[in-house]
Amino acid sequence: MHNNTITVPEKGTYQWQLFDYWSDEFRTTNADHSAYIALNFAGVLDACRAKFQALIKHHRQHVADQVCGQRHSRAIARLQATMSGAAMSYESCFRQH
Repeated sequence: MHNNTITVPEKGTYQWQLFDYWSDEFRTTNADHSAYIALNFAGVLDACRAKFQALIKHHRQHVADQVCGQRHSRAIARLQATMSGAAMSYESCFRQH
């Protein structure tokens, strides 16, 4: 499950500077648009979307499980609170308008 990691742009490049700036902005303001901009400028939005959707799908398959369903629900909530989750949320709202 951890074999397809998202690569951060090479340190010192322009994309890395943008990613670093906007990820700092996201940590300070926790704004969805900042996460979207950071991931988009860094060129990792597609990889984030694929990984995020795969993880959500995995956890949703196990939510109904009596033994560990709550754990999977918490995992989904944590994923949705991440920077990639915020970006996916922002992107879906942006496309609806």
